[in-house]
Amino acid sequence: MSGRGKSPSQVHHQPVRERQGVTKAQIILVAGTTVVAAFLLIVLNSTQLRQAGGGAFSYPIGITQSGHPYKGPPEAPLKMELYSDFLCGHCAEFASVLEAISTDYIQKGKLQLIFHNFAFLTPESVQAAQASLCALDQGPAYFWRYHDLLYTSRAGGMAAYSNVRLKAYAQELGMDTEAFNRCLDTHAKAGQVQADLYAGIQAGVEGTPTWFLNGQKHVGFMSEDKLRNLLDSMLSQ
Repeated sequence: MSGRGKSPSQVHHQPVRERQGVTKAQIILVAGTTVVAAFLLIVLNSTQLRQAGGGAFSYPIGITQSGHPYKGPPEAPLKMELYSDFLCGHCAEFASVLEAISTDYIQKGKLQLIFHNFAFLTPESVQAAQASLCALDQGPAYFWRYHDLLYTSRAGGMAAYSNVRLKAYAQELGMDTEAFNRCLDTHAKAGQVQADLYAGIQAGVEGTPTWFLNGQKHVGFMSEDKLRNLLDSMLSQ
């Protein structure tokens, strides 16, 4: 710390009045530095908490009554129910398309996206789906950031979805790792993942991505241009 007091040998030969003055100055300096440090710590923690929660979203996010995460206002004229597997390559590509159109459709209140796990490809698919729901327990912002991280981690292969990595992602996003790890280790979301799979099958889902736009079924990836044309045509009706 700058402003440190003189050594005991130096202070010993100075008048008492000067020694007292230096001591008071040190007290004031230390007190002031402590206040500044505390303020900076509060600001830093506040920033970290905002980042940990995934940062601010420019559109509504939440959880439906049936327990599924959504983004976009519930009153939007278009509603997309998306069934996806985190280890599905086309799902990752379609997630990128949906992110690309989010400013023009989700943020502007034209489209609400509701996510459903349809984990059927591999055991890692099931693990990733459970992990995403453990993230959802800590809030929809955590879910959507975790969702994005799961897709961007696909280049790491199956190892990217090991328990160790799934827990590391939660820590990277600033979650309550104790709660997240307990949720994952105890398979607390296994029943919900299985129920979502059965619900998807009953809705007519056979593969991923499958999505229903205002009830109309679509199967597979769609390019950004084609999706924009589809959304615009439905909005003009």
